[in-house]
Amino acid sequence: MHSLITQPGDTVAAALLRNAIPPTSTVTYRGDDEIVPDNHVLDPNSTYVARLIEGYDIVGIRRLYQTQDSSAAYVHRRLGVAPTGALRMESTPLDLEGAEAHVEGVVRDTIAEFGLLESGDQVVLGLSGGVDSGSLLMLLAAYRDSGAVPDLNIHAATFQDFDSKWSETFDFARGLAQRHGVDHHVIEAGYAEKVFHLNRPMAQILMHLMETEDAHLAMYADHHSTRRVLEAYGDEIGVQKIALGLHTTDLLAGMLNSFTTGFDVGPIPRRQVGPYTYILPLAFTPKRELHLYYSRRTGHRPKQTTPNQWEFNPTDRNFYYYLADQIQWYWPGIEHWMFTAHARNAVDMSARYRECENCGGSVVQQPAVAVEWSGLCDVCQLLDKHGWIDHS
Repeated sequence: MHSLITQPGDTVAAALLRNAIPPTSTVTYRGDDEIVPDNHVLDPNSTYVARLIEGYDIVGIRRLYQTQDSSAAYVHRRLGVAPTGALRMESTPLDLEGAEAHVEGVVRDTIAEFGLLESGDQVVLGLSGGVDSGSLLMLLAAYRDSGAVPDLNIHAATFQDFDSKWSETFDFARGLAQRHGVDHHVIEAGYAEKVFHLNRPMAQILMHLMETEDAHLAMYADHHSTRRVLEAYGDEIGVQKIALGLHTTDLLAGMLNSFTTGFDVGPIPRRQVGPYTYILPLAFTPKRELHLYYSRRTGHRPKQTTPNQWEFNPTDRNFYYYLADQIQWYWPGIEHWMFTAHARNAVDMSARYRECENCGGSVVQQPAVAVEWSGLCDVCQLLDKHGWIDHS
């Protein structure tokens, strides 16, 4: 029997979670035999017993999460699993300078271990000016300047959407590239209209799409069109390697989506998509560590911009992100297991890629979707459905 720490107003579930006990692993009784539900508010005048119904070592597992006081700005944790199955929680207190060095070391090791960049490489980097892409630019520039690949040529490309001209991040992207000696190119909004043969601006289409029954697809259309524009720009300058600022949470959320829907995704952190090689140097860098790195390098706290309305649709995507963050808390470092295991087990999808007859993007035929290839990618089918593709 163990006494649990509770707070006034706690429900049964809140009290259990406060003590690192999953509510699903117990049945809770008030008194001798009254079973109470998870949302029952604890009565301070009653006695409760939560009986463990699972047979695992809850005491040993809870011990992993016992923390020692630390005055450091951040404590980097990693759950280690020995070949014998033994568990230990590694905890390293870091100040901002230490967090900066840690992030640079992780990215440097990721690039080297997976062969993401080689001498003489040219790479297109999608630069929005936000925390993720801005940090990636600084990290790749630091890697270049370290002498690991001194002749690395980084082409930062910023896609000019409907509000970027007035956005602080837009100006910041330009200044950041200049400060780190990186070529910067602004891809005008009209470029997407040419690539996708549209009869109106993409920004206008996304807003219109939010008023239709396909509103939940606007975010996917936004992301696909941005990636395809980067590919088309890369074709213009003769570069087919593209770096994206997708961090650990982004990729874990995507894998959860893949596991639950049966859709295949390519390996991490290097992925071939048709003729293009996508590299994901931030794959093993959690968002929080990226935030600290950005703060340290720029000298100010990142500004959280208001998301576009389609960023909250579909809501299951937000749920995947929420779960990915929860998983990282309970199993810090799980990405090292999941991503490398997935890379070993990922199937070769090169023979299943088709080229969209409208935008030219590469699309993998998914075994979970028994639909014949129509010649158009999903996004172009959506655009064509609403009459936004110019067939003349």
